[in-house]
Amino acid sequence: MATSPTDQAIVMSPAERAKAFVLIVEKDPTERNNMRTALKALGYGAFTDVADHAVALEKLAERKITHVLFDAKATKIQPKEFLHKLLENDKSIVAIPSSYDPNIDDVFDLLIMGAKGYLVKPFTVDTLEQAIVMASKGEPMNDAVLNAKDRNEALVAILMGSLDKAATVLRQAQQFETAKREIPKAISGLKRSSELAKMFAKGGETGLIDAIEKFCIERSKGPATRLGRLRKRLNTTRVVPGEEPGDAAE
Repeated sequence: MATSPTDQAIVMSPAERAKAFVLIVEKDPTERNNMRTALKALGYGAFTDVADHAVALEKLAERKITHVLFDAKATKIQPKEFLHKLLENDKSIVAIPSSYDPNIDDVFDLLIMGAKGYLVKPFTVDTLEQAIVMASKGEPMNDAVLNAKDRNEALVAILMGSLDKAATVLRQAQQFETAKREIPKAISGLKRSSELAKMFAKGGETGLIDAIEKFCIERSKGPATRLGRLRKRLNTTRVVPGEEPGDAAE
């Protein structure tokens, strides 16, 4: 999949690539070699590879690692345990699980735990590039997930948040020249959240559409502004003599 013009709005500079140290955790020697070749072609400064997650944890003591591309299937230890120990050692590491079937529950659980993105295998140089750049520079995706009741609600919250941000930037761009420069990044974020929602929604496209409908219905029930929402909360909690809670006029 080629990188689109909107994806190019979020980039890593040559200097950022040169400073990066990428650790590859992949049991398939052919895949490891392909990743090394692709990283070299993309200009990343340093990288190393290991065959299993346990050995990868030992590498953390050797030097500062900035990115970890790791297989979402277990080797000597489970990927969830690996990610937990990885981030416990250094929360700044950009951890990216890779899988031939990234819509499985385990990959989504890794995103909730703190993985910054995911790589779909088999990959190309372009898709590897996109995965690393978006994980490094894109908007965090796990905050909304942690506060949601279920997966689809979380995915729709991320999607709608990106949509709101893109709409705000487009509106501001009509008046401010500086906002125009933010349009590609906002559109890229919207595209990324849309891809995330389609990839991980439970029930596939039908489940995602149902969740979007539910989200929009719930949003339409409340006041459109912060002031309106505040007034509604006050009216439901304030009791005036002779009135029941919620009787006060907005």
